[in-house]
Amino acid sequence: MGDIIGIEERIDAARFRIRFFVTGEERLVTLDPDKASLFCSQDIEKIRPMACPFLRFPEPRQACCTVHQTRPDLCRQYACFRILFLDGKGIPVGKIPDGSRMLSTQDASLRTLWLQKIDGIDIPGESVWEAYVDEIFSRAGYRVVR
Repeated sequence: MGDIIGIEERIDAARFRIRFFVTGEERLVTLDPDKASLFCSQDIEKIRPMACPFLRFPEPRQACCTVHQTRPDLCRQYACFRILFLDGKGIPVGKIPDGSRMLSTQDASLRTLWLQKIDGIDIPGESVWEAYVDEIFSRAGYRVVR
């Protein structure tokens, strides 16, 4: 999500103005009081450069949102994904859930392209498969976030 949401301004110790890079839309968020110290104690850009700037890891392999109570609507709709597909306007139109190679979408064009180019293809290696998916959908005009 870090290539989708960025911090535009730190207003004070707990409040931030964020921007959705795709749409230019801005929102205010506030650190959850119980997660403020966690936010300040980790540099997520070093751990996961593409992650949301408010993501933190209280324990290894356990992630949490440090602005969960005031998170924007896009984040409220977000569920963990392996790959997220955005249309030309930056609107999420499909995703591949973590740990799977299955598409979840209501978008007919996205589904058709998936069925024609991806479904059932045997590509060994998860990173090679993700790169192939990225190439196919990027060429078709979708923005691919992984």
